[in-house]
Amino acid sequence: MKRAQALTIGLSIAVMVAGCGRSDEQIKETASTAPIGTAPPETVGLAQGGFGDLGVICSGTPEGMELVEGNDPGVTAESIQVSTVSDPGFPGRPGLNQELFDTAEAFTSWCNEHGGINGRTIELKLRDAMLTQFQQRVIEACDEGDFAMVGGGAVFDDTGQVERLDCELPAIPGYAVTAKASAADLTVQPVPNPSDTLPIGDFLYLAETFPESTQNVAVLTGDLATTVTVANRYKEGIAQLDWKVVYDEEYPSLGVDSWRPFAESIKANDAKGLIWVGEPVNLAKLMSELKALDVTLDWVRTDANHYDAKVLEAGDDADGVYVRSAFAPFIGNAAEAGSATAQYADLIETYDEGGIQAYLGIQSLSAWLLFATAARDCGAELTRDCLMEKAAANTTWSGGGIHAPLDLSGATPSTCYALFVVEGGAFATVDIAPNNGIYRCDPDNVATLVGDYGTGAKCQNSAFATDPKPSNCGSL
Repeated sequence: MKRAQALTIGLSIAVMVAGCGRSDEQIKETASTAPIGTAPPETVGLAQGGFGDLGVICSGTPEGMELVEGNDPGVTAESIQVSTVSDPGFPGRPGLNQELFDTAEAFTSWCNEHGGINGRTIELKLRDAMLTQFQQRVIEACDEGDFAMVGGGAVFDDTGQVERLDCELPAIPGYAVTAKASAADLTVQPVPNPSDTLPIGDFLYLAETFPESTQNVAVLTGDLATTVTVANRYKEGIAQLDWKVVYDEEYPSLGVDSWRPFAESIKANDAKGLIWVGEPVNLAKLMSELKALDVTLDWVRTDANHYDAKVLEAGDDADGVYVRSAFAPFIGNAAEAGSATAQYADLIETYDEGGIQAYLGIQSLSAWLLFATAARDCGAELTRDCLMEKAAANTTWSGGGIHAPLDLSGATPSTCYALFVVEGGAFATVDIAPNNGIYRCDPDNVATLVGDYGTGAKCQNSAFATDPKPSNCGSL
């Protein structure tokens, strides 16, 4: 079976351990909830080339449609060449974010089995950045004529953006790490994460539930520039809430000999809660060291891709890890029967046997679905201009029901969140007084940041300012 050591640098991540003071009534099993947007059993499902509530996505050429060859790189009347970038070949962490490749392979195999997109088959190029070679993979994608980059994510995605824009290569990434990538031109994220805003709904919940803990907060982050930036965004966000940090440390991202000294420092500083910026495997190891020292924090808080079975490898040592999510539950058979998240599991199990199911994988699926529906809606003549116009026009994008609806037209972060917690060695859904399925939706769940966390790469062609489309992006 393929293994991934998913590095969460590309997402806003941190972790909190819940200990005493949480009543059983605060937690409900994930399978008992009905998340917004989750599709009921559909007559148009995977077997018919459909997904969730998106209808038929992949099929042969519709009757009466005559496919146009087109002039853009990577697209013909028969096929579309698309690439996915990830870091599984990084020697320091073999299998890093392998789930992005697994999702790409499963989706394209499924789609091609049903005729491709309007009859055009997808020719997938897996481009391994191996952590430090993202720029080289972008140059290859340009030189080899990829039509678009879809469903990927790389730790050092700030490199290569100039080259990507110069060759007018669109990106619909599974995730983006840096502001230079996430806010870049010719980029549509299925789950926007702008650097000048911060989701804080889970912080508000923790402050209400554990009020005394907010004056004794520890922050532990990897020592790469990207993870430090994530941690700095968190620290600005909690400063707006008048929280106090009593311990702030960086750990070696490429390897830690022992997590005991970090656990001892957390204990020595009398921290009551921990914000973790890192990845699931290392978090599980830290949790075990805290347990060995008999350290009971009120909470440990993390984000997004820590909704991962690797966290559960620590068993009940990981109890109390809180994970904020925009996605409906799926780990541990938590997906509701017939739901879009259940279809994600079916897709991986059927079309990529042994493939990894994890948060980054299902987020990558949202990117693939966005790409495919936009390409489908372009019809006979598929161009980069049409693709990006259709993708960015979505104002209630939910990936067919796998996550909360999001407005992609303005790259707006979601004001809705769900909150999972590890309880008894398994993920459960926290009762956050949801007002839309499992989600709590409120404008106060997003804070505005004033710090300088970077800006997006921009097209150099002046024509792009008045007519923002790929064909107006490249060098003059």
